[in-house]
Amino acid sequence: MILPGILLGISIVLTLKLFKQGNSQFNAFVFFTIGASLWFIAEQIWTIYDVYHTDPFPSIADIFYLSAYPFFIIFFLISLKPIRKNISKKIWLFSFILSFAFCIPSIVACLDSLQTNDSLDVTAKSIALSYPILSSFQLVPVVVGIMFLAKKDVSYFWMLLLFGFLIYCISDTFFLFSQLNNSYYDGHPVDVMYLYSFTFLIYALYNRLKLTNNSDIESQEMFTDKIKFETITKFGIPLTLMMFSLIVIISLISAFYYNFDNEFSVDYVVPGVIVMIAIFFAIIFILNKNMTRFVQMKTNELEEQKNNLTHIIDKKTQELLKAERLSTIGELSGRLAHDLRNPLSVIKISLDLLKQSPADTKISDDVTTKRLELIESSVERISHQIDDVLDYVRNSPLKLSRRSIRKIILGSIEKISVPHNIKILVSGLDAEINCDYIKIDAAFINLILNSIQANPEGGTIEIKIKSDHDDVIIDFIDSGSGIPDEVMNQIFEPLFTTKQQGTGLGLASCKNIVELHKGKITVKNNPTTFTVRLPKNLES
Repeated sequence: MILPGILLGISIVLTLKLFKQGNSQFNAFVFFTIGASLWFIAEQIWTIYDVYHTDPFPSIADIFYLSAYPFFIIFFLISLKPIRKNISKKIWLFSFILSFAFCIPSIVACLDSLQTNDSLDVTAKSIALSYPILSSFQLVPVVVGIMFLAKKDVSYFWMLLLFGFLIYCISDTFFLFSQLNNSYYDGHPVDVMYLYSFTFLIYALYNRLKLTNNSDIESQEMFTDKIKFETITKFGIPLTLMMFSLIVIISLISAFYYNFDNEFSVDYVVPGVIVMIAIFFAIIFILNKNMTRFVQMKTNELEEQKNNLTHIIDKKTQELLKAERLSTIGELSGRLAHDLRNPLSVIKISLDLLKQSPADTKISDDVTTKRLELIESSVERISHQIDDVLDYVRNSPLKLSRRSIRKIILGSIEKISVPHNIKILVSGLDAEINCDYIKIDAAFINLILNSIQANPEGGTIEIKIKSDHDDVIIDFIDSGSGIPDEVMNQIFEPLFTTKQQGTGLGLASCKNIVELHKGKITVKNNPTTFTVRLPKNLES
């Protein structure tokens, strides 16, 4: 009496909350509440019977118990409304077969009992048989519902309902057996099974009641139109095995109920087992038939998710590259503005002084020559910085041609104004490679200039050429102070520089050019050595 009362109380509170929220599940829970009310009334009637120490069957309480089933069935059907168009005929057929398999032991036992003479008449036995039959009807939408579990909390609610009504269905079957052999009494073990079912249902409603505190209405939905066909395969196999096992257990128990004093009859058991095996194979056939469709749908779903993730990753990557490019442009603009201002100021001042020179001043005068040299060096500095930027941002395809490494290096040296206190040595064997001459020349110029700038007080730069099977190795070695160890890993990053002047793109540009040629560039100290490894036979 207590548990049905608690179930009714929670059901009423839940229904009222859903009504206040305008939740679409309100209509379904109205029918659940009516069914729970009928259960509660039936329990009250049984309490009265207990007071007067009577145990009639059938009784008025049975009318209320049986009347509750249609309301629970309507509750489940309304709950399944959002996904009704997704429920195929095969799913309904599977659910009917699985649910009504419970009736097999009950029908066999009831028919066998009708052939014997006992205290129950046909009406009483029919009423007793109505319990498992109505339970099977009730179980059909439950099995369908469990196949479409979607959300975590709501799935838990549905799972609890499944176990609650499943135990209730089993209890009805055992109640039938106990009535058929006149073994039922108040406090019978089947009553404990009913208590278990009420406990599951109460906890299910309590779990659903907690969800009403969530302001997000969508999170409370049991099903949505977005739910895809999950197929029988997801839950069908465990449900089939579980119910098949229960059917066998119920059949064996019913067999012992009616053959307890007699020899165990093989003729009694074999037909039932054959029928159950036939049903089992029919279910397996349906499962296998749907397996291909299930796998294909899951494959398409995973493919769609993969494409969506790829699209999102590509989009985010482009956004990051764009943001990085804008950041690089901003930093580069500030650095160029600062670095170009000094040589431009030198040019302007030198030109102003030249304008103020006497009319008879000659170009060969020392002062004039010095000013012109300042202008020339400033222009070279600006030109070099612009070349750094262009070499870094240029992304033109390689124009390969067969070239001599030694000739490229010597040509690069000729294009550089080498200070008089710097000595450049080119040693080793020559080698020919397929390369883009303009790009490799720009990379070598950058590396030589970097070595010159690392030796402000003068020194020696040695360029060694070596052959290593299909590669050629060029070492640029200078006698400078070296690169600090803490910045060694950053030396090829764009905009990174340890100098007061420069764009910080020279070495980054070298790295890009070398990698475009499928090569590799590294650096080490003691002495400072930049090593370039290039393939001899690069193909376009």
